[in-house]
Amino acid sequence: MVVDNQSVSQETTSTCSSEDSLNISFEDISYKVRHGIFARGRKTILNNVSGTFNAGELTVIIGQSGAGKSSLMDILAGYTKASSGYLYINGRIRNPKMFRRRSCYILQDDRVQDMLTVQESLHIAAELKLGNHISIQQKKQRVEEIITSLGMTRIRNTRAVNLSGGQKKRLAIGLELVSDPPVMFLDEPTSGLDSSISKQLVYLLHLLARQGRTVVVTMHQPSAALLTMVDRLYAIVAGRCAYMGSVPLLLPYLEQMDLRCPPYHNPVDFFIEICSENENQLVKYSQNGRSTQWINNIANDTDSNLLIKYELSKNEEVFLTSLPPPKSDPTSKILLSLKGTYPTTSWKQFAILTRRSFLSYWRDPSFTLMITGIHLLMALFVGSLFFNIGKEAQNVRNNYNFLYFSLMFLMFTAYSAVSIRFPEQLPTVRREHFNRWYTTGAYYASTLVSALPTQTICTLTFACITYWMTGQPLEYQRFFIYSCTLLLVSYTAICIGLFNGSMFNVKNGVVFGPFFIMPFTVFSGFFLRYSDAPFFFRWLFDLSFLKHGLVGMVISIFGMDRPKLTCKELYCHYARPTQFLLDNGMSSEKYTNAVVWLFGIAFVFIFCSYIILKIRMKSKW
Repeated sequence: MVVDNQSVSQETTSTCSSEDSLNISFEDISYKVRHGIFARGRKTILNNVSGTFNAGELTVIIGQSGAGKSSLMDILAGYTKASSGYLYINGRIRNPKMFRRRSCYILQDDRVQDMLTVQESLHIAAELKLGNHISIQQKKQRVEEIITSLGMTRIRNTRAVNLSGGQKKRLAIGLELVSDPPVMFLDEPTSGLDSSISKQLVYLLHLLARQGRTVVVTMHQPSAALLTMVDRLYAIVAGRCAYMGSVPLLLPYLEQMDLRCPPYHNPVDFFIEICSENENQLVKYSQNGRSTQWINNIANDTDSNLLIKYELSKNEEVFLTSLPPPKSDPTSKILLSLKGTYPTTSWKQFAILTRRSFLSYWRDPSFTLMITGIHLLMALFVGSLFFNIGKEAQNVRNNYNFLYFSLMFLMFTAYSAVSIRFPEQLPTVRREHFNRWYTTGAYYASTLVSALPTQTICTLTFACITYWMTGQPLEYQRFFIYSCTLLLVSYTAICIGLFNGSMFNVKNGVVFGPFFIMPFTVFSGFFLRYSDAPFFFRWLFDLSFLKHGLVGMVISIFGMDRPKLTCKELYCHYARPTQFLLDNGMSSEKYTNAVVWLFGIAFVFIFCSYIILKIRMKSKW
């Protein structure tokens, strides 16, 4: 996008009106975490820090690694709760829920939907964050304005997986700009970016602040070029504030303590180098963030002066050449009214998220094709291994083994697929949920529903091939019950996989996953019959979904008054299928009871997964 000086020097307008601006202040904020053996010890991360961040200014929190920058940012954004202290908005005690509705937090490891293009991501964000209060045309206009403002016109149809680091950062910012939040927090936004992209990104944040927003950023060590765009520095050393004020006054502040920066040296670099040795002195002079002596109320360089200073050519891409719609635009009035609650209903959130999931699956079919291929090949292998055993009485035991193997195979594939994919999505989901895109229930329901079509296709493929190759009775009712049982077992396994994925990451899920499955396997009735188990363990059979799945499979093949089987030997003990049901304790079992138990177990795990996921969305683990 080509820009000249005149375009940048035009009057900046914003949807963030003066009445909507938020000034943040905090007093005596402390934050302690548990550590040590059995978490009995407590480590102090922040120690009674205070400070103020004003609207219309770009504030940068600096400090050494481990100083407490990200912890302070988490507390200010509401991502973490302080151990003690007070937070104020415009001089009043902050209401955490109300504040979250008017702010956004972009994390350092922020992720976007890789399979969606820039325009698709922004359009979905607009649907979720703007709701039904705005017409479709206004939403499209808003998306176009953001794409143009962020200089992403040429890459609007590029999938996020193919974007550079700087472009992904811009997209992450654009996704939150859709609802025009008056407060923006960004944790290490320049991490991993080169100097040119970092300069452009900070310039973007500088202009966003000039529109009346409160923009707070953490940086490890900003360069001299970036400092000219910063309005306020907030330096942290070992959990305490060492300086709060403007960049030009940093050197006079240090000179009062006879700390003189060498010529041609970055003041911030020098400050960070000497802060550890002079920690107590710096904290004393800044009064741990209470001193306002070094805050310069003179506005920073204008945007046009910045443009000249960096000698940006007309062929260089610069952000925000056209800013969000002015206050007279009807869209802006509606945006200001969207601060109360979720702008869209849970049902619409579910529909949008489900459509997004299906689109991602369609764009990345490798996983779906791999899973389908595995089911197809395994069906052919198992069908060949147990070929045509379903009609002969002497193969009843082998047929029984085949039924149980089918249950185990479909259960493990459904369980493993969800346990691996679900935790990988949580970082993105946590950010979107924290910034109030959608409710936990809407996301969980869409995740569950979007996993069903692939598993349904795979299960039915396996069922059709194996049922025909193994020579089972060619009766529609039996095949229907056989297929439905496999589907219900695989669906229940998905619910258990979501439960496992909601508790652990991928690595821990692989380790602890078998602990969730093995009890169901032991009490399935295949290895240990109900009549042979100790009486105080028999109640566990009712809790095993594999037991009820095995009952349904046996009923579909050997139940429903199946006639006598063909016997080619002198004697076949199970020539009459009723004898097999009697020996395995299934003669009194009913298929409807098995279906009810399968649905009940699935719903229990759905409920437990939802509760755990809701807890995880409020924490950082």
